[in-house]
Amino acid sequence: MQLSKYLSELLLDHECVTVPGLGSFIGTFKSAHYDLINEKFYPPSKQISFNSQISKNDGLLAKHISGSLEIQYELALKKIHQEVVNIREILRKEPFIIRDIGKLSLNSEEKFVFEPDHSKNYLKDSFGLSSLNVKQLNLQDKPINPTIKLKSTSKFFRQAAVWACLIFGAGSIYYNVNNNIIEQKLAYEQSLRDQSKSTVEKAIFDLGSLPSLTVKVNRQPPKFFIVAGAFRIISNAENLVSALKQKGYDSRILPLNEKGLTPVAFDGFSDRNDAVTSLREIQAKENKNAWIFDINTQK
Repeated sequence: MQLSKYLSELLLDHECVTVPGLGSFIGTFKSAHYDLINEKFYPPSKQISFNSQISKNDGLLAKHISGSLEIQYELALKKIHQEVVNIREILRKEPFIIRDIGKLSLNSEEKFVFEPDHSKNYLKDSFGLSSLNVKQLNLQDKPINPTIKLKSTSKFFRQAAVWACLIFGAGSIYYNVNNNIIEQKLAYEQSLRDQSKSTVEKAIFDLGSLPSLTVKVNRQPPKFFIVAGAFRIISNAENLVSALKQKGYDSRILPLNEKGLTPVAFDGFSDRNDAVTSLREIQAKENKNAWIFDINTQK
């Protein structure tokens, strides 16, 4: 089984991909940076790390393999288990290379050591961007004449333009601030300054009550649901929703799945990391067979 292929496909869209029984590959945003030693400017990227402590099945990898190979979910789990057994057997003798992701090995204490492969950028927003050679200009020891100065200046401005474009692009992608909130905050602060100035001019030091600021934040709709079970009889699904709500969960009924069953979710989340954290707690306290359903995979 081409485990590296499926991991690469999932890491492009997800921040955490768990290989049941082995561990999780976690993608963390890394901003654009300049390497002084190699004189290169690197675009924003998703840095891959490995955590062997997160190894319980969350359903993501098995479901992806099941859909790609058009096989049953249980068979996909068996294939993953066999691959993990093979990987652990190889690690006893030598490091295991996961193509385009990194190298796994065991240290003297039989603990995992992961070395990421930086050849592939898993950040979709940086697609098509490669590292750029940007050397520093040093004209102190060279004679200056109009031709050299013109060429050097032209080269400098070209490099400066590249830097500006890359930095602006990185900033515009990863610092998307809600303009409405900023405008309201600025208006509020200006209101306070105006009131303070008016008070000083009138020699009155009692500002009274400050105006309240109401900021409305639109909550993103949930995309990840922790599934408690699926039922063919709708009344059974409704009964489970009622029971889960009594326990404090924001339970709901999801659309019919491909098997014609009605799934019931413990809760829904807009962020996958939050969903994974909640899944661990639910598997430990409520239902060890609970799994994460990604609504985007159904579109």
